[in-house]
Amino acid sequence: MIYLDYNATHPPIRQIFEKNWQRYLENPANPSGISLASQRNQSFLDRKRKDIAVLLGLLPDCIRFSSTGTEATYWMVRSFAQGEIRSSLKADSQTGADSSPAPPSCILSSCEHDATIAACQDAGLRIRYLPLQEGRVMAEDLEELLQSLSESERQALRFVSVIHASNETGVIQPIQELSRICREYTVPFLSDCIQSAGKIPLPVSDLDAFLLNGHKLGAGAGCAVTVFAPQHLERIVPLYRGGLQEEETRAGTENMLAIGNFADAFAWQISMMKEKESRLRPLHQKLEAFLKEKGVIIAGEASPRLPNTTYAVFQGLENMDFFLMGLDQAGVVCSTGSSCKSRTRQPSRVLRAMGFSEKDSMQALRFSSGPDTSVEDFEALMEVMDGLLSRLAPAGRRKE
Repeated sequence: MIYLDYNATHPPIRQIFEKNWQRYLENPANPSGISLASQRNQSFLDRKRKDIAVLLGLLPDCIRFSSTGTEATYWMVRSFAQGEIRSSLKADSQTGADSSPAPPSCILSSCEHDATIAACQDAGLRIRYLPLQEGRVMAEDLEELLQSLSESERQALRFVSVIHASNETGVIQPIQELSRICREYTVPFLSDCIQSAGKIPLPVSDLDAFLLNGHKLGAGAGCAVTVFAPQHLERIVPLYRGGLQEEETRAGTENMLAIGNFADAFAWQISMMKEKESRLRPLHQKLEAFLKEKGVIIAGEASPRLPNTTYAVFQGLENMDFFLMGLDQAGVVCSTGSSCKSRTRQPSRVLRAMGFSEKDSMQALRFSSGPDTSVEDFEALMEVMDGLLSRLAPAGRRKE
């Protein structure tokens, strides 16, 4: 198998899994119990929460555990959607105020994960979208949008949220610039850092809240984290009541195995960050050079991107289904886009926002690598694709 779908899920890191699984088998006691075994497990959870906080340079209280990235997203959005209405976004923005109320709203990039969009919709927020240039949000577009809001719209704006790195294209957003603008206008700035964590440094000090997810780090499924900046801890809205877990903000017995895996995998990925950058980026550059020779477009090529991600648009390939079948039969594991949408082939919303046609937005494949990806994997992939493309229609013209 040629596994090139790390952005969908990172295979479990065996040594971490085995260590925490053995510990769980030796002591399965509920951390909320009063026994010595339970107290030991509560201490274990406290220690792992602290380990994650130290990696981020934050206090342990800032780390809130849940089960999935979607759940973590809803928690973040809900906590800020129900926040207080500000009197103004900017000290000098009092002129031109109107008295008519505006519905609560938020500002998102056009490349957000579907879970973020759904969470905002379910929170009753009106969504305004920031356009993309080569897959990237421009700081001037955010400032222009904020300036265009009426006084009542400014008061009703709950937050701005921009994904740190696209799960599809791998394009990295200018978080520091966007954060500066949001702070100038006193708007909370949130980010989905699920795809960037462990691959590039996280802009912790620039964010009011952000997301992490264990199965993208090699921890397996079962633990995600919503990180709240210290000044926003009082905003946290309980997801579920009925228990003391997570400071009474998410009732339910904690997943000790998944939390242990998360903390250990996160630390390991950070320690390997430079090695992955130096090894994986050249492999993707070679792959992209090969694809471009075939007339394939690399989405977001002109923008800064994650070192492990290539999103290829096979613009003129008429037999895309046969191409996908050929890759699958050859043992190549890749995605047509977001893992939450890729079971059925449909146009990529992100590519559409980047200016690709509906047809071209159905002609894309994402190849994402990881620590266990080898030179031989890439060579085998290119050999398979070379054979398939020679038998099918050529990739054709570039997007004008």
